[in-house]
Amino acid sequence: MTTVPGLDQADLAFLQGVDSPTIANALERLDLRDRSDGYLGGNVACAFPELGVMVGTALTVTVDDAVGRPARQEGYWDLWATLEACEGPVVIVMKDVSGAPHRVAYAGEIMVTLAKRLGAIGIVTDGALRDLDEVRAKGFHYFMRHAVVSHANFELSKVGDPVLVDGQVVRTGDLLHGDANGIVIVPREGLAGLRDAVAAVRASERRDLDFIDGPDFTLDGYRAMRGYGS
Repeated sequence: MTTVPGLDQADLAFLQGVDSPTIANALERLDLRDRSDGYLGGNVACAFPELGVMVGTALTVTVDDAVGRPARQEGYWDLWATLEACEGPVVIVMKDVSGAPHRVAYAGEIMVTLAKRLGAIGIVTDGALRDLDEVRAKGFHYFMRHAVVSHANFELSKVGDPVLVDGQVVRTGDLLHGDANGIVIVPREGLAGLRDAVAAVRASERRDLDFIDGPDFTLDGYRAMRGYGS
């Protein structure tokens, strides 16, 4: 069975206290990957920004709309059995392969209630979800492309396989950090240096903002401060 590694509580508490763009900037300082890699594109949007930061490990699943045939049930129960065996917190990542993601909602109040009971804190999909008011009230994160009123004839499959979601490959076990700005993947090998990198980003941004907003601001002065010379 697919397994999802847990997250140290100290790391979890730290990550929950930082916004996602700062995490993205800090990871750039660690130089662990190309700058064009490691985050989901803007088609997958945060539905409930008021819930704040979402941090959890990914559990991936492929989802489809079985138009004109009975939906297969095996993947549905495989997802829940796998989730129950995982260490939390877990984010379910649903890859739409229907070809018409605006025509099928892959989860709503019942599935979210079950997912939360089994250790999930959010769902991320390049498809659609529903029951927005009820799910928001549960404090459960939705990152999605659409809201769709009907679940149509959805089915789940390929639990645990890598998926491509809005330009980014997501693997089961990836550490996801998301807020109103979107979702960034945090490499676990970067956790040891991430606190110092975040502190450096915050200090650098504070210097920039103080100078730009200050009485001595000039464009030439800012250019020099950033090391571009005259």
